[in-house]
Amino acid sequence: MKFEIPGRRRAWLGILGLVLLFAALRWNNFNAPLIRDEGEYAYSARLLQAGLLPYQDAFLQKPPMVVYSYLFSYCLLPDVFWAPRLLAALFAAAATVLLGWMARLEFGKGPAWTAVWLMTPMILLPSLDQFIANTEMFMLLPMLATVAVYIHSRHHGGSGRHWLAAGFLGGLTLCYKYTSLPVLLVVFAAWSLEQGRLAGTDKRVTLWRCWAWGALGGLGAMALALGCFLPRDGGRALWECTVAFNRAYAGTQLFGMGAWKFTLSLFWSKWWLLFLLPLGALPRPKPRTWFWLAMLAGASAATGASVYWQYYITVMPFWALLAAVGAGGWAECLACWFHCPSPLIRRALIGGALALLLLCDAGWMPRSPKNFAETRFADSPFVEARAVAGRLAELSSPDDAVFVAGSEPEILFYAGRYSPNRFIIAYPFTVAGPALARRYQSEAIRALQDHPPAWIVCANPPESWTRTPETPLDIFDFLDRILNRDYVCVGGWLPPGPEGRWKEPLPASEFSRCSLVLFKRKARF
Repeated sequence: MKFEIPGRRRAWLGILGLVLLFAALRWNNFNAPLIRDEGEYAYSARLLQAGLLPYQDAFLQKPPMVVYSYLFSYCLLPDVFWAPRLLAALFAAAATVLLGWMARLEFGKGPAWTAVWLMTPMILLPSLDQFIANTEMFMLLPMLATVAVYIHSRHHGGSGRHWLAAGFLGGLTLCYKYTSLPVLLVVFAAWSLEQGRLAGTDKRVTLWRCWAWGALGGLGAMALALGCFLPRDGGRALWECTVAFNRAYAGTQLFGMGAWKFTLSLFWSKWWLLFLLPLGALPRPKPRTWFWLAMLAGASAATGASVYWQYYITVMPFWALLAAVGAGGWAECLACWFHCPSPLIRRALIGGALALLLLCDAGWMPRSPKNFAETRFADSPFVEARAVAGRLAELSSPDDAVFVAGSEPEILFYAGRYSPNRFIIAYPFTVAGPALARRYQSEAIRALQDHPPAWIVCANPPESWTRTPETPLDIFDFLDRILNRDYVCVGGWLPPGPEGRWKEPLPASEFSRCSLVLFKRKARF
């Protein structure tokens, strides 16, 4: 007698397995120290709580939805620095559920389960880079929700309210990251083509009316997200930080064909089977396969051909879905060749893909939280940033201005202190191109002269500055001059790395060995 698990029990076992997999990938890193991007968003959220504004009061490179997400998480858990990671995990889980629901409508139950099982490690890996609460992790939910409204509309009948909802969700997606535009264009272009064909047979359907509802929803979302930044300067600072600077940033070697080939080669070396699986969907493509291929292309364009792995999170849902569909195509072909049951071959392919995904990063999963943080951040100052910020909070008063010379805004967040100017990261001084970098350096120098901070934290790690041969040296010369003339060294983290220690007082001969050095302004009489 053949033993079979009832369908409902299989579903619950599948859900339990996904929960356990999610927990295995998060248990030892959810409370790891914040990295510099998270520090930037967390500090900007604190500015909003204090009635100040990002962009004008902090050089924030991303649109404001990620800051709102951080602010919401801190309203729920005000004393938990890793609260945004919990919220990001909920967003990722909800996005995974949405993908499974869409896959079931489009391709059936089997590909739906496969897609969610593949997507879970794909968005939480590779190399556990994705444990942070980054912009892309939050953006997944409204992006996939936009697609889900369209999918629901085409399967169950739609109306203007569906376009309104999709437009609103698409507007929120753009306000997480402008580069999501190619994905949204594919969705609304496909929807418009279908709506246009329907309008030819049903005079009650008007494409222009649908576009009007969609535009109304999108403009409403963008007005809610961006409106508070317009009264002070008409949005000039918002445009400068999120568009003008990023346009210059995109011209660096971190983006472009060279960076794209390098990143793809890394993915191929670990996930080669996932590159092959979607090809199985092409010989005899099922209906709707081409739409999801177009979505994959749009998501690939949204990465900006970046070297940063987290930019590729937007690709993962569509990649996972096509791999799930392609596994079925490969199974049908191989079943004819080897005279084996196609379901057995499909399960073997999916199992192999999951094993490949997990084995690449299996070494990280059993580590203790302390060991994970120390190993993962061995070359970055994120672990010691908490200790330095704690000492800074003990020595300073809440009204003292603190300038972080480097790109470690998490120190300001931990210590509960504010910068005397908007340059909480050093990248505008170094990666924006010589002309723009010199302009930003001059602005920072004037601000430091007009409002000298009571404390300065100097970050020595090279990645905190990302200097290039073309980087102007004005800000570095200025900092050297005022630190020698107007400030006294209090202490520093020696040697660099999590195995180090705080040394106070710190001899000048050991400055260069420290990852973070704290200076106090000399008393003026």
